[in-house]
Amino acid sequence: MPKHFKRGVKREHHFLKGLEKPLEDIARIPGVKKVIPGRIYASDSRGFEIRVSRETQTGLKLIAKSDGSVQEVFLVVSKADREGVRREIKRLAEEWRKA
Repeated sequence: MPKHFKRGVKREHHFLKGLEKPLEDIARIPGVKKVIPGRIYASDSRGFEIRVSRETQTGLKLIAKSDGSVQEVFLVVSKADREGVRREIKRLAEEWRKA
């Protein structure tokens, strides 16, 4: 892995509060090749949530929300694995919401 990747997650930039562990969980999903955190925006969101936003050319785009901020997260996933990864993220999101 390139030098900025640790446990499958790119760590060159910042994460939202509480996002590091869920991203490591996502990186362990079979079919996920890379997890790349993107831009952080201010918002009026409350609580913690991660959801799949849309497909991209190389995989999936996620939206992570955490107390007043939103962060884009990009996953590199092959086309064949995308639906399984989407289902697993939805299942994990329920666990994170309860925690």
